This record gives sequence, C-alpha cells and structure tokens, in this order.
Amino acid sequence: MWMICCFLVHIVDQHILGGVTTRYYNFTVDYANVTRLNHTKSMMLVNSQFPGPPITAHEGDTIVVKVTSLVQPNITIHWHGVKQLQTGWYDGVPYVTQCPLKQGDSYTYRFQLLNQTGTLWYHAHTSWHRASIHGAIIIYPHKDRGYPFPTPNREVPIILGGWWNADVEDVIEAALATGGGYSIPDALTINGQPGFLYNYSSSDATRRRIRQGESYQLRVVNACLNFAMYFAVANHSLTVRELDSAYCVPFTVDVLLIAPGQTVDCILNANLSEGQFYMAASVFSLPDPLTVPFPQTPATAFLEYEGSSRIHPVYMPTFPAHNDSSYRDFWDSQERSLNTSDQTLYVPQTIDRELFFTVGYGLSSNSSCSPLPNCTAGFEGYRILGAVNNITFVTPSSSDTSLLQYAYRYDRGVSTSNSNFDLSFPDDPESTFNYTGPQPPLSTRFPEHATRLSHIDYNSNVQLVLQDTSILLFETHPFHLHGFSFYIVGRGYGNYDPATSPATFNLVNPPYRNTFGVNYGGWIAIRFQADNPGAWLFHCHIELHASWGMETVFFVHEGNASNQRLQSPPMDYPVC
Repeated sequence: MWMICCFLVHIVDQHILGGVTTRYYNFTVDYANVTRLNHTKSMMLVNSQFPGPPITAHEGDTIVVKVTSLVQPNITIHWHGVKQLQTGWYDGVPYVTQCPLKQGDSYTYRFQLLNQTGTLWYHAHTSWHRASIHGAIIIYPHKDRGYPFPTPNREVPIILGGWWNADVEDVIEAALATGGGYSIPDALTINGQPGFLYNYSSSDATRRRIRQGESYQLRVVNACLNFAMYFAVANHSLTVRELDSAYCVPFTVDVLLIAPGQTVDCILNANLSEGQFYMAASVFSLPDPLTVPFPQTPATAFLEYEGSSRIHPVYMPTFPAHNDSSYRDFWDSQERSLNTSDQTLYVPQTIDRELFFTVGYGLSSNSSCSPLPNCTAGFEGYRILGAVNNITFVTPSSSDTSLLQYAYRYDRGVSTSNSNFDLSFPDDPESTFNYTGPQPPLSTRFPEHATRLSHIDYNSNVQLVLQDTSILLFETHPFHLHGFSFYIVGRGYGNYDPATSPATFNLVNPPYRNTFGVNYGGWIAIRFQADNPGAWLFHCHIELHASWGMETVFFVHEGNASNQRLQSPPMDYPVC
C-alpha cells in the first residue's frame, strides 16, 4: 500500500516562520541489495529505497536536503523541474552548477518551491545513476489555497522505470565502447516492480485497493532512462489536471503518453462497483524497433475494488501501437495551459532573442573505434554522437570548477580565461542543409566537440525553435530545460519555415512544461522569459543521447536589482 501519510516519516524536521515552512531531509546514497526477476544485485539507492523517499511540501515551502554520498562514483542530485530562482548552486548538474560529490562528501541543497504545485521529481545527474537514484517531489497548493478542481479523496504516486539484471554502469560503458546501441532493460517497472507479467515478480508487484465513489489523484513520473511511455488503467478513463507541475485545461483520455522526465497528474474516478484491473505501462517508440529495440512486456500493478471477489477476471488495458504517431499528435493537441488565480499565464508576445537549434545525431571522426571494425554498434564503423547545432557538448574536466562559478564571476567583472567558459554557441546552425530530406553527405555528419555556452540577457523574451534532423534517423527527442518552464507555442513536421510557420502558433494558452519532445521529423517552437540568472543545462532526456553529448548550456546574465542576482555561493559548496 502506498499512502501519502507514509511520506512524512522521511522529514527529519520542519520549522514554520512567518507562514513559510522549511522542511528538512537527510538523504544518504549508499549501496543496497535489491532483488527483481529472481536476480539480486547491489544498487546505489537513496536511504536504501527503490524508488527513493518522496519529498512532500506546499507551494512556497523551503526544502533543505542534506545529501551524503557513501558510494565510490561521483554523484549529484538534480531537482527536476524546480526552477531554482536565484539558487542555481543547488540545481545539481556536475561541472555545470556544482562539482560532484566524492565518496564521503556531503552537500546541503536549499531551495524554495515558488509558483509550482503538482508533481516533480529528483534524480541523480551523473552517468546513468538515475536508473536507481530517483524519487517524487509532491507539491500541494499553498496552505491558504486549494486546487482549482475538486480535491481528490486519495492519491497514488506512480514512478515508471526500468530494471537491468546487469549494472547500468556496465551497460553504458559497453555502449560507449562499441560506438552505438546498448542492452535494453530486462523489465519495465512501476514503483520499482516489474509486475505480474514477468517471471518471479507477481508476489512483489504493487497492489492498491480502492473504494467505489472515491476519486484518486495519480501522480505519474516517467523516470525511464530511454523510453517514452504509455500508462493506462483498464476500464477507467483518466482526467489530466497538471502537466510538469502546471495546471492545464482538463482533458480525459484512456491512455497517458509521458516522455522521459515528464510528469502527469490525473484523476481516476472509481466509478465501478467491483472488479480487478491492471495499471500498466508500455513503451512508445516511433523508430523501427529493429533500430531502437525496447522491452515488449508491459509493467503492471494491481487495482482492486474493496469487497471484490478474487474470482473476478483481471482486466488489462489496451495500448496504441508503439509507433502510433497519430496518438502522439492527438495527445499534444489536447495540452493547453489553464489560467487560475494562482497560475497566471505569461506567454511572450514579442521576442528579444530568436534561436534556431538543430537536434539529432552525428558521427565521431577521431574516437578509438572509428573507423576500426571493433566499433561494432556504431554506424558504418563510426561512433554515434548527439549534437545540437552540429556541436557535441563536452563536459568540463574534473580539474575545472563549475561553469556557474565562472558565470558568477563574469557578471561581477572577474576575468574568466578558462577555455571551457566559451560564450560562442551559435544562435543558428553553422552549417545548413535540408534537415528533413535525404541523408546528407558523410562529410557533413561530423560535429564539433566543444564546451560552448549560449548567453542571454536577463529578462529577455526568448523564442527557440528545435529542428529534428535526418542524420542517421529521426526521433522525438524530449528536451529538458533546467531553471525554467517554457511554453510550447508551435509544432510541425518537415523543416521550420520562419515565413509561414509562426502563423500556426498558439500564443493564448499553449502548454507550459519543463520537458517536451521535438516532433519526429519536424520541429517545435518554445518561448520563455529569461528571468532566472545562472548556468542552465538544456539536454535531451533520453539518457543515451545525453551520454553522446546532445546538450548545451544557457548562461542567463544577472539583472541589476538584488532579486535579479544569484545568491552567494554556499559555504559547503563542493570542490572539484
């Protein structure tokens, strides 16, 4: 049973000052043995829990989490979707906002949950450690306010993930060594359990009893490393209320579609009299499965009405095909932001900075397995890379300080001569081609390796168009912007046309999210106001693609007023 009352045991202490609650947590990252699929392995976990303990708070609360690492690999914790207004030191991105924690180190993250309700989540932001280091952040409305919809009777947190019998570090190491693909998970999971359709899993699968006539808020997080997911409950519709912790115009569907990193809050009404039903999660993947393989067996959990006899059949939901692009289009068309007294839309109507980024793949011309035949999983003997504007991001080396420290000094007139602090990321691709046409010549597929930042003036209204490319193959890359949520004002297929495409934009109530997928073989246009100074990672949330360098960093300059500048670095800020 997973009940919200159980969450509070993870709070070490809380203090209330002037109506604002400060909630304190202790997180210890250590090894623990976990058994799934009749296989036991040692995993890195938070407080020995898989998934990790949830954080619960009200909008406006301050969260203080002391993280202590007892594991050998370097780690950080990222608070996914938390805007970190003036507190970029706590965003948790290695060498971008902090140096990572070494074994035995501690770091106390401090941030306030401002203008956000619903569900967010936290996860490790080093290598593939988020496969096991992750948990929910549950944010209730401010104590003086309620939901802009009827308050549900109960709630059910649901975290979608994956399980490898192997160590995930070995999985990504093998993928990088061979230049391309990786071993897919041995199972999909719901709240850490594969469920009833996998061998040796039924006895441990998640079960939930519900009462007729009650409403349940399902808080669904897609923590999968590399897959978008369908989620459904057999014989029940789901009414979506929030997307990435922002209220939306409600819409009702039978199946949710959630990209890696996204969250969806929806209402299930227990309107049947009895019965047993599966909650299930299955993969959504547009590319051919021979090119991008995935687990075929859904993860399941059990939903049972109180008083039902166990002799009743258990019903299974029906999912669209894994590559049903029409369902993706339908889902996207339903998303609209909701104006409420607590969430006022500000969709930039005029633009100060216009950016056009191509996103997709590339090939390495100088890696150890290129073009040697032992680069067995690559493309035509070359290692596969990710790229933004034909630039593969190079994470600064362990001998450097964080990019945020350089940005902080830069805005204060301190000399920053380090080669990693390069503010020359291009506003447009430095080489152009027919982005969605036939495969371009091989000579155009080798991206530059660099640490180049895009810098933006404080409070600028930014429009960014992300264009998928045909290099190797199309894919719906789900991009996540740290430090901000953004409005998805437009989407389309083919090449973006600056002369005609803006006529299709929704500038009234577009969806407001922190993670969103680029159209398969197409483009999306997003807008946001750059009112949060700092160094903010922008990356594909498919973990393999991030490992290949499909990311960049925005440096948003500080403003002149005190509330437009970064706080001073904390005393316990980690050193490299």
